[in-house]
Amino acid sequence: MKIKNIFITLLLSIILLTTITNSTKADATDINLTIRDGDTIVFSSIVPLNISEIISINDFTGNPHDIDSKSVLSLINDADTLSTDFNISDLEYYDSFGSLYLKCITDIVGNQCDNWQYTINNIYPETGMDSTILTGGENVYLYFGPQHKTTLNSNEIKTNEDLIVSTEDYDYQNNSWIKRTGVIIGITQPDPNNPWSPIEILTNIVDGNGKATFSLIPEGLYNVGIKEDFYFPTETLTVTKSPEPIIMIGGGGSVSSGGSYYVPLPVIKPDTKKEFDFKKAFDFLILKQKENGSFGEDIYTDWTAISIASKENQDIKTTSIIKLIKYFEEFKTLSTFLTDFERHTMALMSLGLNPYNTNGENYIKKIVDNFDGKQFGDLEKDNDDIFALIVLNNSGYTKEEDIINNTITFILSKQKENGSWDESVDMTSAAIQALSLYQPNEEINIALARAKEFLKQNQKDDGGFGNIFSTAWTIQGILALSEKPEEWIKNNNTPIDYLIKNQDITDIEKNSSTEENINIKNKIWETAYVVTALSNKTWNQIMQKFEKPINTIIVEEKNVLEEKINKVSKTPTQKTKKIANQNISTAISAFDNTKIINNQTIKKNWFKKLLENIFGNL
Repeated sequence: MKIKNIFITLLLSIILLTTITNSTKADATDINLTIRDGDTIVFSSIVPLNISEIISINDFTGNPHDIDSKSVLSLINDADTLSTDFNISDLEYYDSFGSLYLKCITDIVGNQCDNWQYTINNIYPETGMDSTILTGGENVYLYFGPQHKTTLNSNEIKTNEDLIVSTEDYDYQNNSWIKRTGVIIGITQPDPNNPWSPIEILTNIVDGNGKATFSLIPEGLYNVGIKEDFYFPTETLTVTKSPEPIIMIGGGGSVSSGGSYYVPLPVIKPDTKKEFDFKKAFDFLILKQKENGSFGEDIYTDWTAISIASKENQDIKTTSIIKLIKYFEEFKTLSTFLTDFERHTMALMSLGLNPYNTNGENYIKKIVDNFDGKQFGDLEKDNDDIFALIVLNNSGYTKEEDIINNTITFILSKQKENGSWDESVDMTSAAIQALSLYQPNEEINIALARAKEFLKQNQKDDGGFGNIFSTAWTIQGILALSEKPEEWIKNNNTPIDYLIKNQDITDIEKNSSTEENINIKNKIWETAYVVTALSNKTWNQIMQKFEKPINTIIVEEKNVLEEKINKVSKTPTQKTKKIANQNISTAISAFDNTKIINNQTIKKNWFKKLLENIFGNL
């Protein structure tokens, strides 16, 4: 601490001397920086703009990264050097995003992580701190906490009660909340046919008091959010039927002085079925996350990643998602099996990580290299072909290409007489997911009809298909057929009923035959499968879409940092044209609001919005 104080004194002396000898120049390059943590102003001072062009800054692992000295992150780093009141305690680098992320700052309040926001001249930039460049004279404000807040008068109401939604903006200069107007509140439900855009049940414009009132909301489960924020984050709302009215019965009795008394009408309650508790399922999964961000071996981590990306849930902590993404960026799968590559690629794409280049690996190439001209991998197996088809559909490959057509032909040739693949409801359901992507096609339509009949014949009286794993995959197969799992009824039970009934009281999926001794890893695996299935999405709806890379080497226009590197005589690096506009985060750009891929308009989703909140539009 003593050495740091001496250094600060010397540095301030140099700054003061420079100010005296050239006050005009110093004023022009001064930056006003304020850092707030709740009630506490952690730092508020003038920081000279660093004119060194390029500086090297270490992430939390000690690895150096070159950034523009005039960036906001460089400014905060300089303030850290000048001040003893705070320090950057965790700075993380994300290779696939090409960006440093200011994760934690330790100040006199404590160690605050994952929710640092910043403005420049009262405007929120759309870029990350390491790529937002200052020119001098700006007012930079860094604070901890959310930008907006949505509050419900109650998260549980009756059909005859009003819902009042209040919206507020955070006034970071005064640490207070002010009413937010000019936005639309939406009461929504998930759209099974478009997982990235919910169904708007009711909408209302916020009034001048920052409130929106809703009446006569139908019974059901909803999410409530702001349309302009792409419905992220949301508050949950449960609306239940209002109680039956109490009828006054007249008579000559003496129960009351008026000779009348009240009796409630008998209410015949419908046969209400238990619902799946997503919150507790996610709580269990996050509890089992390792310190390195994984959930154990690759197979458990991959399937859990897919489940986390499948369902919007405000209870999934940002920290857990960041740890998971960080793990995928730093650890490569050690397996040499094609199906392991395919599963891992599905996980990457679900999280928005580029399958063509994550952690220096091109997983699509690993898959395609196993194609022999007719089929993938082992000639005696079809599972590697089925999952290859699922992955390639979201990786820029189309049915006009031989690799797709030949794979479809091979998969169709492996269908059994009874309509199954491998006599298995699991693989039959997976094949349905793969082939349904390439309709309309008469041969595929016939195969899907036969596969559907096989599944129907194998449904058990409890509504399931033998076990949790098979039932979860079958639900996704049913969804791929554009049918509703709740309409697959046997003995008054559906596949969804089966999974819900098997959710343990400890919120871990249970296997009735080995309930006491089931392995914890299998519990993670099962829970991930069930969450994914009950998200009402197929694998391809969960995975984000990526374009195939262009083989031609194209020199792209350099960003500001590369121009700075040029000025100090560093040789610019030629780069292959990036996929899905990767000059910003792959996960974000893959869902650009105006981007159209494979004739399907891609919209912002909750996962994209989350990543924007973390990294900005990098």
